Amino acid sequence: HRTPARPICNPPRMLSILDGLLPGYHPFVESGLSSGIVALSALVILSDTPVIETPSGEVVLDVGFVEAMKLHCQLWPGRVRGVVWRGTAPAAQAMRYSPERLGFDLVALDAGAPLPPLLLDESGLIYCSADDARHLHLGEAMRHRLGRLVLSLETTPLERLTQALTQKPYRSWPAATFAVLRHEVALRRALRHADGLHLRALGAEFGYRWFNREVLVCTASRLRLPMLARSAERAARAERLRSGAPLRLACCEPLERASGAGDLLPLAQILRAQGMDFTLEIIGEGSMAGRLRDGIAGLALGAQVSLRPPMGFESALVPHLRQNVDLMLMPNRAPAAGLRAIEAMGCGVPVLAYTSPSWRWVSALSGGGWACRRGPGPMARQIRALDTGREVLIAASRAALSFARGHTFEAGFMNRMAHLRAIAGLE
Repeated sequence: HRTPARPICNPPRMLSILDGLLPGYHPFVESGLSSGIVALSALVILSDTPVIETPSGEVVLDVGFVEAMKLHCQLWPGRVRGVVWRGTAPAAQAMRYSPERLGFDLVALDAGAPLPPLLLDESGLIYCSADDARHLHLGEAMRHRLGRLVLSLETTPLERLTQALTQKPYRSWPAATFAVLRHEVALRRALRHADGLHLRALGAEFGYRWFNREVLVCTASRLRLPMLARSAERAARAERLRSGAPLRLACCEPLERASGAGDLLPLAQILRAQGMDFTLEIIGEGSMAGRLRDGIAGLALGAQVSLRPPMGFESALVPHLRQNVDLMLMPNRAPAAGLRAIEAMGCGVPVLAYTSPSWRWVSALSGGGWACRRGPGPMARQIRALDTGREVLIAASRAALSFARGHTFEAGFMNRMAHLRAIAGLE
């Protein structure tokens, strides 16, 4: 069922020479495209970040998007173009930029507008997310063009079903299942027609790696190398664990029913009833935040359990995990995202999560975590075992950090860019 590879005439190298001869050529003018030489060495990245244009001619863009695009420019031997759609509300972390000083070509389209055919003709390689249903037609659209298409996938079918059940149009299980199955048919057709596939979710590779011949599993986290746990922090954590101090637990999941937030207070009750000395930090927000707050007060768990709002990832959460947490809990009833587990591992914190195929594989491969059956009872038994055998926790902390070093943002980004250059014939 695999689509045969299209013949490669390697036009990017020829066009890169022409680009050098015509340094003033700029194919994009505001939201449109100009006619001229087909710049087949261009990397076109489709993003879901909104753009807002100001009367002064500046654009309001997400800071993370701009920084990532600048990194693409450094590692791509040709033009880099970012395609965004106009929105009414800015991103969470947005700044004003001058389009001329971005360092890459910005194409702003109206909300809901399709990609211009000329943009597809002038693309050497299109890189976009297959989780966005708007991009699933690009496999057919690029079949008779010289450019290549690489899709990125970050969610599993069960995660999409969980998300669909929380949306207003799909309140019933049959309706949500039908919507996910319909999306799944279109997704698998797109994966067969694409020239490459990046699997960025730990569970996605089990279901999708056979639908494309050029598959790269790149489970890179948001952790950068300078953010990894320091040796002094690891030594302080080990010394504290050996001293018999209370075990410091934390959970950074969204406070929703699907994330297992409802299991946290029963878990704390069981541990307290068994006489275990511990603290549990619940970091996050969601629809269950008020219920958890009332439960902590009603069950008199204030001495053991605290509810904290979300923290900035790099500025607050990472330093807090490195210095103040001994074990990360992930009671997610859907398959865990996995990247959050790797980010905790990079802070030197082992992870205890509900069992799933992807997490069993990661925990066994890394040695930096454990899987337990769903429910507060099995998780409490595992925590009690780790509390009495703390040398196991200390060894798992070292193994977790070692595994996370190979899944930093830098490592994942370099692997993805090398794969994109190879598919485009530029490597």
